[in-house]
Amino acid sequence: MSGDKTEKTTIMVLKVDLKCCSCYKKVKKILCKFPQIRDQVYDEKANTVTITVVCCNPEKIRDKLSSKGCGVIKSIEIKNPPKPKEDPKPQSVDLPPPPPTSEPVMVVLMPIQEYPPPPPGYCCGQCYEGYTGGPR
Repeated sequence: MSGDKTEKTTIMVLKVDLKCCSCYKKVKKILCKFPQIRDQVYDEKANTVTITVVCCNPEKIRDKLSSKGCGVIKSIEIKNPPKPKEDPKPQSVDLPPPPPTSEPVMVVLMPIQEYPPPPPGYCCGQCYEGYTGGPR
């Protein structure tokens, strides 16, 4: 066993009855409990939720979601990551140099505002503040 612990991004598609209000809320609540789940896309017409999972063992997350779903999640499909397209040799194109500018260009860098993590039991700061429905 090599014990590969590198995190990888996996896309999973969950089959759920999104027309049922309580099933919708329950799935949303379950998905907010997993910090490994990055994106959630709800397709009410197809009754699917597409999630992006970042972890080293997506099968373990699938099994946990299935057990926590208590019958609300009908199936979970792990999608294969898209294969990178191999381009034939990139052709070099001779581009003319950009025209010189007489004025210097000033670049202003703004600091990134860091937010503290939400308290335990909450998926995001908005849920902690009383706004339901997960991150917006």
